[in-house]
Amino acid sequence: MKEYGGPLPLELKKLNTDFFPGFDYVALNSGRSAIAYAAISGGYKKVYIPYYTCKTVEAGLKDAGVEVLFYNIDKDFMPITPEGGFDDTALFVYTNYFGIMSHVQQVDIIAEHSHVLFDNTQGFFTEPIRGTLSAYSCRKFFGVPDGAFLVGDKLKRLDIPTGESAATASFLLKAVESGPDSSYELSKENEEHINNEGLCVMSHLTEALMNGIDLKSVNDRRIANFNAIHELLKDYNELNPVLENGAPMVYPLLVAKDGVREHLVENKIFVPRWWRWIVESDKTNEFEKHLSKYLVPIPITQTYDENDMKYIADVVKQS
Repeated sequence: MKEYGGPLPLELKKLNTDFFPGFDYVALNSGRSAIAYAAISGGYKKVYIPYYTCKTVEAGLKDAGVEVLFYNIDKDFMPITPEGGFDDTALFVYTNYFGIMSHVQQVDIIAEHSHVLFDNTQGFFTEPIRGTLSAYSCRKFFGVPDGAFLVGDKLKRLDIPTGESAATASFLLKAVESGPDSSYELSKENEEHINNEGLCVMSHLTEALMNGIDLKSVNDRRIANFNAIHELLKDYNELNPVLENGAPMVYPLLVAKDGVREHLVENKIFVPRWWRWIVESDKTNEFEKHLSKYLVPIPITQTYDENDMKYIADVVKQS
């Protein structure tokens, strides 16, 4: 029943009515939930994921009762076929690293595997492809407390609860008033809430926030920031990232030098280290270990501009 009167809610515009025109999609609470939902709804008993990925993906699949199989990647971020080959009945998850997957990589993956899910959680603006599934994360690109999409040609609907995020969304308000660093602990509490919540539909709060985001403006700003910092750091970078599929999550700077990340953090440029466990694992290869140790994901968030990119690049060069 509709309610009337009482305290006024946030006033949010409704700009978006169809996030993936021509495709079917389900709105969920997290990227790991999107991948788990794909496995459950598609009836897959086994799912391949790369070693070089977040542990929460594995955890979400295991919670769903799915057998998780792993593969390594080469220096082109492409899968290395394991001894005995891939099981063609399994769902094959390919990670769109940093959001800079090329069209050639997409074509090669589809040609080699029968059941493909592109993990686009780092590439929200990468368009979905017919005959495949795609998973997207809202939190990695926008100021929202939860949110993800699973996209495909035709998706089965599962009876799962709707997530709730209002109780742990205060980090978004704290970041506006006092800056991102001051909201870090609150954001970790929100992350823990999502972990404990499990597989859910996107919260109503995130749905309302996502509907009001100017997606074109975000995409354009991120691309401009990416291009600006790449021009400044391309001679330092072991990688040569090229944009073909919309705005990425970060600018991936790979430089085999100790202390770069720490120097950035000391200068209030907060960059994480992804997946430390990779270095210690006997299952991962030298390239994956090199990425874990030296990759610096530079933020290119839409709230920054070319001046911010120049400042960050200058700090990198001083490290």
